[in-house]
Amino acid sequence: MEFLNLWAFLGILIIPFVVLIKSKTLPFSKDVAAKIIIKGKISKKTKFYLLITSYILFIIALSRPVIDKGYITIKAPTQNVVIALDVSEEMNKNDLYPNRIEFAKNKIKKLLTYFKSQNVALVLFDKQTYLISPPTKDYSSLIYLLNHTNINELNRAQTSNINNLINSVKDLVKNPKLVIFTANPDIPQNKNIFIYFTSKQQINLDNVISASYSNDNLKELVKKLGNKSKEIKIRQKKELFYYPLFLGILIFLFVIFYPIRRIRWKNY
Repeated sequence: MEFLNLWAFLGILIIPFVVLIKSKTLPFSKDVAAKIIIKGKISKKTKFYLLITSYILFIIALSRPVIDKGYITIKAPTQNVVIALDVSEEMNKNDLYPNRIEFAKNKIKKLLTYFKSQNVALVLFDKQTYLISPPTKDYSSLIYLLNHTNINELNRAQTSNINNLINSVKDLVKNPKLVIFTANPDIPQNKNIFIYFTSKQQINLDNVISASYSNDNLKELVKKLGNKSKEIKIRQKKELFYYPLFLGILIFLFVIFYPIRRIRWKNY
């Protein structure tokens, strides 16, 4: 067993001063027998010692005693994914139902349901890049933000700039995989960039996914993105503070609410 807050034991140093002060208020002469006759009650002196005991138990609880239960191994995700949605005026065309931008938003929400433990960030872009959410594994919050972000409040450009987006993402996340939902045909070739092309136009490139009302291509995209993780060992400890804390509270309440009766002394 070990104590995580050893400094808490400094509080025990107060006890000698309390005992010294209390001993002056409750003197016991040699003429008085040590035996005290009490009918179903406890003396003030006994209550004092019980209060000291509860105080020591509180100190022990504050010091946070723990026992070591060994190590557990967990897998921490190291894959960062950035999903970028093109919000330029070009995305208002309705060659996809109901229009390109709403089609892309629905695909993003479906894509998020396929992720398991990747860190995902969400951005909007046209000529500029707008951060909606930093990397998170709370995909439901990303879906909420996507539904409640008013794109019409942005000063949207006519077309988007993918190269500017890529440069902005580099400053946002370290070594990300970038998934871009756009109809901009100016597509860079990069193994870490995937384009979901929201247009009826067909582009035959390895990193381009053509728009489809089926979600099978999204599942393939998730496989291509991968899910890298590393093993981390965490020392597992069991907290024991609640035992002395409960006992200390119990003793304290007993002393406070237990009635005091007059003490009769006997001389021998």
